[in-house]
Amino acid sequence: MLNKNFYDETYTKFLSAWGDESQMRMCIEEMSELTKELCKLMRYQKNPKSKENDDKLEQIRKNIVEETADVLICASQVKKIFGEKAVEDVMDYKIQRGRKVVDDYIAKQNK
Repeated sequence: MLNKNFYDETYTKFLSAWGDESQMRMCIEEMSELTKELCKLMRYQKNPKSKENDDKLEQIRKNIVEETADVLICASQVKKIFGEKAVEDVMDYKIQRGRKVVDDYIAKQNK
């Protein structure tokens, strides 16, 4: 994996070259493409097992990996636009809150 500085410098160059609004629009487009592939996956997983369906599922999984990478790249630029520290602080809060919810849920399941 490339180092964090390379990513950060590249995101800054993207934003400088194309602007905040363009990159936010790109993020919306990429999230839409990921949404579409995830919906396809759920639809094809319900189909009867066949070589053709298995091949289609494999292609959809590859598409999901690619679209996830695109979304994460764009989301990192949005994070840069709106303040990395502010976003990370909210992420920390939400992860801690989610962890408590899941820990409580698991504890109830184990009773």
